[in-house]
Amino acid sequence: GANQLAGTPLNASEILRLAIAIEGHPDNIVPALLGGCRLAVANEQSQGREWQICEIPWHQSLVPIVAVPNFTLSTAQARSVLPPEVSRSDAIFNASRLALLVKGLETGETKWLNLALQDKIHQPYRQLLIPGYQAVRLAALEAGACEVVISGAGPTLLAIAKHNLAQAVASAMQEAWTAEGITTQVRPLHLDKQGARSRREMVSRRTR
Repeated sequence: GANQLAGTPLNASEILRLAIAIEGHPDNIVPALLGGCRLAVANEQSQGREWQICEIPWHQSLVPIVAVPNFTLSTAQARSVLPPEVSRSDAIFNASRLALLVKGLETGETKWLNLALQDKIHQPYRQLLIPGYQAVRLAALEAGACEVVISGAGPTLLAIAKHNLAQAVASAMQEAWTAEGITTQVRPLHLDKQGARSRREMVSRRTR
């Protein structure tokens, strides 16, 4: 893009660092730039705030499904319902499931994902701001989804399912929200592992 037009003055690491500084949320910009499923952790011991990025393997049998309703939910409102402190037991509950989530995504084992996607820190509070949340979640689970989670602060919901069940899960989520009187766009997604690239790069790769 702009970097190429300027004669590529920035390397990939510098572009990523600049993008994080501008966007402010590495969980958004890192996978958008690099592709795949990514984990970003701040190294507070380094000079300045340095982000360590690693890729989490995503099993080819798993499909992410997003359901985007036609109403908005501000990040400020979603944050306002969260408690100011987290209990030790809830912190342990979530932390223990993070390692299991990585294992489930890598192996495609639904039994791990069913357990790993449980949450006690933000979803019990934020789901109350999303009309039809429980109906959509239950419909997706009955159709074969591993679990349904709130994407970021919401109101978009994200389900993970095996490839052969993805379309059924998507249809079930859409029908459930329609029954609640809410219009929504639901799509099974393909996980892009190449990340952001210019049209020139895409054409070059096709012609090799």
